[in-house]
Formats: sequence, C-alpha cells, structure tokens
Amino acid sequence: MRLRQSAALIAAAATSVLGLPVAAHAAAAGGTLYVDNSSASCADAGGGAADRPYCTISAAAAAVQPGQTVLVKDGGAHYRESVRVTRSGTRELPITFLGLTAPTGGKSAVAPDAEVSAFELTGVHDVVVRNFATARYAPPGIAPLVSVTDSSRITLDRFWFGTGAPGVPAVRISGAGDHVTVGRSYFSTGSGGVSVAAGARSSLITGNDFNHAATASVTATDAPDTAITYNTIGFSCGESVRIDGASPGAVVENNVITAQHAGAIHPPGSGPADAVCTTAANGRGETEISVSAGSTSGSKVDFNTVHPWPDASAYTWGGASYPTAAAFAAAQPGQATHDVDLDATFDLTLDSFSYERLTDADRSAVDSADPAAPGLDTDLVGMGPLDDPDVPNTAPGGALRDRGAYELTGQRKVTLAVTGNRASQGPAPFEVTATATVVNTWGTPQTDYTFDFGDGTAPVHSTSPTVGHVYQQPGMYYATVTATDAHGVQVSAESQGTYVTEPGDLTLSFGVQTDLDLNATVIADARSPWRIYSYEYDYGDGNARTSAFTHHYAAPGSYTVTVTATDEGGRTVSSSRQVEMKLRDPLTELQPGERVQLVSSVGPQVVDAGANYTSRYWSKPRSLPLNQAVGVNDWVKSVATAVGSDQIQRTFTLINGRIFGLDRNVGPSTGSVGQGELTWPYWYEVTAATQAGPLSGVTRIAVATIGSSTHVVALAGGRVYEASGSPSHGWSRWGDITAAVGFPGGVTAIAAGTTGNTLHVAMEGADWHIRVADGDYDRGRWSGADMSAAYGGPLGADQLAAATTPGSRFHVVALRGGRIYEITGDYAAGYWTGWGDISAATGRADFSRIAAGATGNSLRLFAIASNGNVLNATGDYTAGRWSDFAAVNVLNATPATSPGIADEIGAVGF
Repeated sequence: MRLRQSAALIAAAATSVLGLPVAAHAAAAGGTLYVDNSSASCADAGGGAADRPYCTISAAAAAVQPGQTVLVKDGGAHYRESVRVTRSGTRELPITFLGLTAPTGGKSAVAPDAEVSAFELTGVHDVVVRNFATARYAPPGIAPLVSVTDSSRITLDRFWFGTGAPGVPAVRISGAGDHVTVGRSYFSTGSGGVSVAAGARSSLITGNDFNHAATASVTATDAPDTAITYNTIGFSCGESVRIDGASPGAVVENNVITAQHAGAIHPPGSGPADAVCTTAANGRGETEISVSAGSTSGSKVDFNTVHPWPDASAYTWGGASYPTAAAFAAAQPGQATHDVDLDATFDLTLDSFSYERLTDADRSAVDSADPAAPGLDTDLVGMGPLDDPDVPNTAPGGALRDRGAYELTGQRKVTLAVTGNRASQGPAPFEVTATATVVNTWGTPQTDYTFDFGDGTAPVHSTSPTVGHVYQQPGMYYATVTATDAHGVQVSAESQGTYVTEPGDLTLSFGVQTDLDLNATVIADARSPWRIYSYEYDYGDGNARTSAFTHHYAAPGSYTVTVTATDEGGRTVSSSRQVEMKLRDPLTELQPGERVQLVSSVGPQVVDAGANYTSRYWSKPRSLPLNQAVGVNDWVKSVATAVGSDQIQRTFTLINGRIFGLDRNVGPSTGSVGQGELTWPYWYEVTAATQAGPLSGVTRIAVATIGSSTHVVALAGGRVYEASGSPSHGWSRWGDITAAVGFPGGVTAIAAGTTGNTLHVAMEGADWHIRVADGDYDRGRWSGADMSAAYGGPLGADQLAAATTPGSRFHVVALRGGRIYEITGDYAAGYWTGWGDISAATGRADFSRIAAGATGNSLRLFAIASNGNVLNATGDYTAGRWSDFAAVNVLNATPATSPGIADEIGAVGF
C-alpha cells in the first residue's frame, strides 16, 4: 500500500476502523446498546439494555457514545425508519452500528420511505455502519439509500442494497469530508451504485459486487484521491467507473468489469441492462472506465479485467477512447499495463443472491492483483488471499490476491442428505444418517463438518462427512452442514425436511369406483407413522395379486376386493369389501332409488357425477362445458345444485361475481327431452336477468327448491339475498333476507334447504354466530333464530352446508378447522337437536370444503380431504350411525391414472 500518500491514508483509515473487534469497542466505552423491534419489552426510552432494548435504531443513534456499539437484531420486521447519525466517535473509540440476526449473524433490514435515506450521516466522524440490508420501501424517491455528508473516517461495510430510486445512487458521499470507505457490500439488481461528489477526498470503494446497477456503478466527481479497487462490476446501465470533473489522484485497480453481452451468464430478466441499456440513446455507458481530462493527473488504471460492449470502448482517458487495454497502454504509458479483456463467466450457483463469483475458467483474474493497491484484508464474504494451485502467481512479488470482490476457492459447494436408517420418515425416536458431499475443485482436504440437526441439540463437529443422529421428539426438522477445508473456506447447505411422527398403528381404508365397462379403481388411504411402502391388490376374480390399482373384470358379478398396505417399518394391514360389477346400463344413477348428484369444480372446469345408492353405483363424471358467454378461462368460485318436483336438476356456478345456471332432466324422458339431457341448451346468467339482476359483489351461492320453483341464495357485501324463478319463466327481484329477518350483516358463509313450503337459510355472521332464517311462503313472512346463542357449537366456521330429510328436518353442517359438525332442526316436532361432532364419529378431521344431500332418512355428506380426494360418508338416521369416509373421485373419467382434486363441491339428494 505505497502507491502515494493519499492511498496510504485510505488504507490506514480502513484498517483502523474495520480491524478493531466489536468487543473492544464496547469495552472501551463500557457497553453495548441493544435494538430489537421484535421484543415485547422494547422501549425507546428504555436505555438500550439487553433485557429492555430500544425499539428503533434512531433512538440508539441519539444516545450512543464514542466507543459504544449499537447492536441491531433483525426480529423479522423491517426497521422502517431513517436513521440520522449525528454523534461522532474518535479515532481510538469509533461508534459502531452493527446489524445482527441472532444467533448466527446476518443483515438487519432498514427500509425507508420514498423521500429519505435509510442512514444519513451528516457532519460526523469515526463511525462504522456494518451488516445491514436496505431497500426502498415505496419507490420512486429522490434520496439515496445511504447518504454521507461533510463527514470523515466513515466506514460502510457488508451492506446489502436492494431496489432504490430510479436514477439515484444507492450511496452518495458528498461535502467537505475525507476517508469514507464503502466496502464488501452487494448492490443487487436494479439498485444504484456509489456516487462520490464534490468536496469528498480520499474515498475508498473496495470489495463490492455491483450487479446490474441502474446507474453508473461508481462515479467520482470533483473528488480527489478516490480509490476504486477489488470490485466486481457486472452489466451496469451506465459506465462501470466514471472519474469526472476535477478528481486527480484516482486509483482504479484490481477490479473485474464486464458489460452486458451475448455470452454473459446472469439471471435472465434480472435487471435494467436486459431490456433497457442496450444503446447510448437509452442509458448505456459507451465506455467501462472513464477518466476526465481534469482527473488524469496522478491517476492510475491497472490490474483490472475489462470486457466492454462489442461496439463500445473499454477506456476513455482525457476525452480519448480506447477499445482495448493494449491500445490504451500504447497511447498512455504506465496505464493498463496489466489489464486484460476477460469475458467473465460468473458462477451463480454458489450463492442465494446470485453473487458474481469467478469460475475456474477466469484464470487471468486469479492470483494477479496488485498488493500495493488500497483495500481491505478479506473479500466480500470474508475470505483472505488463497493460492490457486493450477494458476501461476502473476501478481507483483508473487502475491496471491485475486482481482474483483471474491477470491476464487476450490471449495465450491456442499449438499446434505439426511436419511432414516430404515426409512425416509418414522416415529420418534427416529434414527437418521446425515451425509455431506463437498465439491472442491482444488482437492483441498476438509478439516471440519459442522452438523446442526435443527432440533435444539448442540451442533456436531466431525472430520467425517457422515454422522448419525436420533430425533427424540416428533416434528419436521431441517438439518444444516457447514464444511470447512484446510484453507478455512466454508460452504453451507440445508437438507430436505425430515418428518418425525408420533408413534401409532398402521390403518387402512379404501373405496372402489366402478363403471359399467367392468373397470374398477381402488382408492386406498393407508395411514402410518412410517411412509407407506406399497399397496397390493387382490381383485377377487382368481387372478394374482397386483400392485395396479385399476382392474378390468372379465364378467359381471360380486367380487371381494382385498387391499394390503405395507409401511417402511415393515408392518402390513389388509382390508376387504364386496364390489358389484355391472355392465353398462345407460343412466343407471338416474333410475329409481336413493340418488345423489354431485357437482364439483377445479379452476374453470365444472363436472357432474351421479350416485344411485340403491344400485350401489357411481356414474363416470361428465363435463359441463362453460359456454363462451361465461368465460371458460375464469375460475369457478362456488357451485350449488338442486332438484325440483319437476325432476329438473338446476346447477349454478359463481364466476367473477356472476351467477350462471344450467338445467338437466334427471327424471323420465318427457316430450323432446330425454332422461339426462339438458332442458335449457346453454348456461344462462341469473345476475343478468331483467328482474333478478344486477346484484354485484357475490362471493358465495346456495340453492334450494320448493316444488318446481328454484330459489337462488347469494352472499354479497356481507348480506344474504334471494331470488326465485327459472330461465323460462323469469326471475323475481333480489330480496334481502338479512334485512327481512333482522340479522346483522358481515355474513361470511351460507347454506339453504326447504321443508314443505318454507325456505331455510343458514348463515354465519361477523360475530361467528350461526343463525337460521325461515321464509314461510304460506304465511308470507320471515323469522329466524341464533343457533350459536341457543346451542353453542363451532364458532368461526369456514363453510356451511345444508340438506333436509323426511319429517321436516333441516340439517345444518358446519366445517371449522378441518372438522365437521351438524345440528338438526325438527320443524314438525318444534325443536333443535344441538350440535354433533361428525369428525369424531367418522375419525376424519382434515377437510377443506363440504357439501350435503339427503336420500330417504340418510344424510349424504361429501368433503374434500387434505390429499385432494373427495370423500363420502353417510349418516343413517334410521340406524343411528355414521359410516366411515370413503374416497369418491368426481373429476376424472379415468381416475386410475389421474386422482381427482376439487376446489368446490355441491350436492343434492332426490
């Protein structure tokens, strides 16, 4: 570091500030001030003790004394403030602001509003700000992310700069000050660079990574003795380095600089240079290193790698441009003597932030930096000089430092695999083996592997890449490893999650879906603390057991299907059930018997499937295409279906707040309409009907029938409305049920059903109470009651469903947190039963949506489980029991190859 007096002063300032340990700072002034905005005990008047930290950095900045450290913990919430530093340290006792994410270290985040900086240092000296992340919270703005004005001996170290204000530098140094260091920081895609303005002297910009800067990466204007060293500058919109005005004595050395070009390896679409900065007319710098005529005196450019745009210059010196280092050196003796044109192929696979690290192909930048240039003692990630065994040491005196912000290491990356000794998951205590695999291109031996298994146990240090561990408690665990080679280079990785379960038995349930072509599909649901290793199927027709869950029978008949499940713990369980296989009989599900129609949607697709419980038959699902007027690309937000006394099934969908209906004959053929055929040839819009619409803001729908009259119930703006009619006879106006019955607004869920000539509407209000409104069409009036106030039950239901069974019994089904509850109102007897827990009766509580229909004295309940399957359970009120849930696939004609997943479901029994 003997280039000239100014450079020596820069190096001395950087060493004195950055080299002093944090503990020494605190000890000198007698303590550390703590800041933690996530602490429940934080207070800006609290004095900054560890047990009562400040809530804001600004409060600490107003109290800090020379020699003290302000330790800022990142508790998860950004510090949304502008920190104005107005207190100074001394040369021996600087003030330090240190970002920290306990317990492993990191960067605390400061996010200012549009018009101010995250850190403003004005008229101060001997201050260190280290280890912070900052980005513009509300762009655009006019202020840099960090501003240093009229200040001396300031160090900004290990920053992460995110998106800033367009055209504004991330860091601005200005005014009458000296020895400001910006070091070892990452300027991410779209951020500005560093601007050193008039009056600043002896600034040091070193060890930084400028990635797709939206401005010139480093600019010095009327700022003498500026040193720009050991930076990696990739794909800047403007110049990479611009020394402008009167800025003599500049040092531009040991940088890796590359312009945007066709061969560059960088994240696609990652910055302004991708689409904007392609010509001088739209902001592209026409040279990479520019030194003005007023700045050439005493300035030096050397030991850089510079790769310009193909049609631009590498250097501009005193107004003259040079396309290559050789041309520059020939015209200006002593300049760029050791510069090379390196088309750097950065390795972006090593870091989560896509740091521009060199690769093994970038040999000319390795072990070739000028050791006399001012800078810091480590690279951006804390690595000191390393000797690449495959590269000659071409630096002066055989020095080892690489050019750019990063030392090339042989230690490239590590991966971590954690596997159970018997299986991939299992019950506690669960034994695993962790294996680290290191990629080290230099063949450097590994000296330590540090494993942290993520369960609170102490980290394990090992010289072996493989260690064992036992997880004692259930949970999901993510292990990490840090591998250290003989050079001290560390790389880290995290494993996939290891799932440790509660001990328990292996259980099995299954359903069989059949069609009239003698095909059967088994949908099995085995549960175990261990992963399910295999399913084996015996279809009961004399053929060998098979692992195929689909099967074709040779003839109709009754068969016993047996499923055997085996888990990774070596346990097995079997279950059997009878299956009736029948040949095709068109529209079996619509023939007399206990029948259900189930409508479902996934995205913009709507399908209908029918069940005939008397014949023990489910139809294949049929698509209900949305005609062009509906908008086939719009997602269905709610579905409902009902069958009237005229044997017309009316299905309704909610798309973009609009209600559409489709009618189908599920009764015997009549006139020109056959059984199963549409009675109305296309989807019609209820919300567009002359009398019924418009009704805006609809979020849920329900439907019920009285005789042949259809009643559509809609939830809009927290209130419940009803319209009745048909596409052929028109629709009534929307009536406000909440107003008619006097219920409060804020409704979040609805369901509907009928008994006799009465429409029942269940709704959940903003107070989480479930109420039922009864519209008596014989008496022409509405009444209602608060079920939650009278009977308790689930508060905060996610969804409601409803159905009616004989005897004027109205069933309200509520889904809350995956569990299903039910209450029955017997309108003939004049009482309600109170809430029952269907999940407790069926043993399942993992549902996201529900629908209900009724056949005879049975409530047919449908629910979407956590694995996406649609399940069915039956509440037999004659026998007084619930069946188990069994899978019903409703979305795919060939469920054997594509298990169904539904977003919304609606059902009707008839």
